[in-house]
Amino acid sequence: MIFFSILFALIAEQYRPVTAQHWVRRWSVAWLDWVAKEFSGKTGQGATPVGARLACLIAFILPTFLVFIIHVACMMTYPILAFFWNVLIVYWFFGFRQFSHSFTAVHQAIQNHDLPAARLALAEWYGPDLVVAHLNEIEIISLALEKAIIGSHRHVFGVFFWFLMPLGPGGVVLYRLADMAAERWGKHVPNSLHLEAAARHFFYVLDWVPARLTAMSFALAGNFEDTIYAWRYLTHKWADELSAVILAAGSGALGVRLGEPLCEPDSEEALRMAEAGEAPIYDVGLEPSERTLRSAIGLVWRVIIALMILLAMLTIAVWL
Repeated sequence: MIFFSILFALIAEQYRPVTAQHWVRRWSVAWLDWVAKEFSGKTGQGATPVGARLACLIAFILPTFLVFIIHVACMMTYPILAFFWNVLIVYWFFGFRQFSHSFTAVHQAIQNHDLPAARLALAEWYGPDLVVAHLNEIEIISLALEKAIIGSHRHVFGVFFWFLMPLGPGGVVLYRLADMAAERWGKHVPNSLHLEAAARHFFYVLDWVPARLTAMSFALAGNFEDTIYAWRYLTHKWADELSAVILAAGSGALGVRLGEPLCEPDSEEALRMAEAGEAPIYDVGLEPSERTLRSAIGLVWRVIIALMILLAMLTIAVWL
């Protein structure tokens, strides 16, 4: 049932993608914002640390419990309804098309050598926090790759992992709501410092294992040696620990340099490393190019196909 739920959801999403304006996305955002405002907006002083943790439990656990209860009720009465319920939940919260249209816009602009259009597409994708006026083509491609690699994990591979857990569709809702809250509560809710910290910690716990499984999948589907090297030595290039693991592995798998360039050690540091027998740390890969954007799409699809084949084999084994 799990294999066919994911397969049908992926097929449906290719024909009718779930966009940011979809009613499920809008209701999810409205629910998260309402919970955050209830805990931080009434007093004007923001939520306390305990209140922030309680807000996370209410915002994430209640919808998860509701989805899981419906799934169990369907399984106990008509299992075919549980299958359709799984397909709906996976379709609403899973898939490439929830972020790939922005990636495609940047890719097409780069293909047409239209730098202003590429900057505009990247600015719409990242939002007002990113200043794109002076970005060159390599920087645009690099930022688009980083956003796409993280998006592929949080919309596809992380959701895939939690759907395989005992909560089933409830795990999908739990993971996606936690991810959305970690992104939204710090930007769209006033006086939300504790709320943002609690949501990010909650999501960190949920995503610790999936992030590393995604990194291992990139290693198997791409350049294995460069992926492992980047995972071991280059994660310090990004501030967020979870994103750093995925981005370092993705850059190694694609054979490109992402993130800030490494600083060359000064003479004293180089001498100290030589005396200690420490090998110098270097960037892996080449500068990103338009071809790299196409390679990134291929990498994600290879991982998806490999996971689906593995899941199909396990499903057949269970039947036999």
